[in-house]
Amino acid sequence: MDFRTFLDTLEQTGDLIRINEPVALEYDAGAICRQVSDANGPAVLLSKIGTASAPLAMNVYGTRGRIARALGVSESEMLGHVAQRLKTRVETTSFKGDKPRCQEVVITGDDVDIRDLPFPLWNLGDGGRYITAGLVIARHPEFGWNIAHHRGQIYGPKEIGVCMAPEHHLRFATDEARGRGRVEAAYAIGVRPSVSIAAGSDFPLGDYELHVAGALEGRPIEVVKCKTIDVHVPEDTEVVIEGYFDGEIREEGPFVEYTGYQTPIIQSPVFTVTAVTHRHSPILHGVFAGKPPCETDALWRELEESDAFDVLRTRFPLLTALHRPPSLARDYVGILQINPVRLRKGIVRTLMLATSAVMPRLKYVICVDNDVDIYNLTDVMWAVATRCDPKNDMASVNGTMTSWLDPSSGGLSGKVFFDATKKEGFRGRLPTYPEDSMDRARTLIAAAMKSQMGPAV
Repeated sequence: MDFRTFLDTLEQTGDLIRINEPVALEYDAGAICRQVSDANGPAVLLSKIGTASAPLAMNVYGTRGRIARALGVSESEMLGHVAQRLKTRVETTSFKGDKPRCQEVVITGDDVDIRDLPFPLWNLGDGGRYITAGLVIARHPEFGWNIAHHRGQIYGPKEIGVCMAPEHHLRFATDEARGRGRVEAAYAIGVRPSVSIAAGSDFPLGDYELHVAGALEGRPIEVVKCKTIDVHVPEDTEVVIEGYFDGEIREEGPFVEYTGYQTPIIQSPVFTVTAVTHRHSPILHGVFAGKPPCETDALWRELEESDAFDVLRTRFPLLTALHRPPSLARDYVGILQINPVRLRKGIVRTLMLATSAVMPRLKYVICVDNDVDIYNLTDVMWAVATRCDPKNDMASVNGTMTSWLDPSSGGLSGKVFFDATKKEGFRGRLPTYPEDSMDRARTLIAAAMKSQMGPAV
């Protein structure tokens, strides 16, 4: 399923709205995303943004439900389904057709001006217009190919400042090539859902995310060679920006990140554009980043939960589920669910320590029983409040890593562990109700609500 087909699917089920009124390139896109994100609302397609002729799709992966739909499963099935798919990899295959869709239109030379595309100025204080759904494809001579999300500040018609963390695959490629030649790369925008989801999670160096996407789909991703560089991109991509890094570093930012806070100006590698290719009537994708909830938090690192679950469960069979709430900026809080039948002394704290090693950005790890809904933060915090005794059931460790974007620490942090499971001697007792009373209550409530609503007009 390509990007535009997924948008059609969302629209048909009422999970995408079109805004056909003209909107400004400055701030309107961000303001719209802020409001639909806060309301747990639908994806949005802006038909006319600024002077651009192409529409902009936003909030496409703004909920876990839409990510599950993109993978063809329910939310409850997604963790186990993805964990099973990630046990394999499916390599890409070359496109065999005559005319790749991503190259239906080819723009080179003086005709290239990426400012013609609808990349918004998202927030007050941002350093400029930004590509936020751009997936950069590049190759490291030792570690091989990689595709990952990287924000890009538009400097001019053919220059982009690309942000990359010190540990990112792309950073290794650009830093190690500095002074020794250029690194060719392509920005892919509007890709298949499986590719966006795979590229949003961190996998080991050398584990190519296009092969992960193939595993998610159970079929190879078809790729085609770019026009001006030796890089292959998914054939059905909406827009491809071809170019290279030559070692130049320039000021980039500020920009609001997934933490909800605006980052300072940093030094980032400059990407020089050699060509733009796209489908007829392309649809751009813009990922909204800001205070959670937002599309970035929902999309980024979703697959890492399934990967970590599979790794941890082989050593800790009492683990039944794992979740990092996107509404808390994803990276920092991990919630584990266990089967208490398989408890033994010390295993919960050991599991939490192991989880913080497998998912090193976590600052807080909470473990709950299997009667707690780990996707409901009220339920989780109720367990913390009533099952966790701070003097016995909490532990911490200092001098550990987290994300470099963490505004409280800058990357060097501590970790806190909350054992919110029921221990021996636990005195809490939950009320229960006869099943016939529950059935009767449902019937009475439904009848009362129907009566209050009145007859249909």
